[in-house]
Amino acid sequence: MYVGPVIEAFGFSRIMFGSSGASSAFGGAGAWYELARESLAELAIEQEDIDAVFAGTAKKVYGA
Repeated sequence: MYVGPVIEAFGFSRIMFGSSGASSAFGGAGAWYELARESLAELAIEQEDIDAVFAGTAKKVYGA
């Protein structure tokens, strides 16, 4: 519900997945990761853009 508008507003190069606040009460980081992947898959987003959200943007920001 919120993912599409956020992507439209900011673009893939300015969004990164983070799990540091993922509570174990809600399944932990792994559950949040799966939920985020499913949300992007439902929007039929290209793999290149998914890679940006889960790795590429962080590499640009923090250096690799």
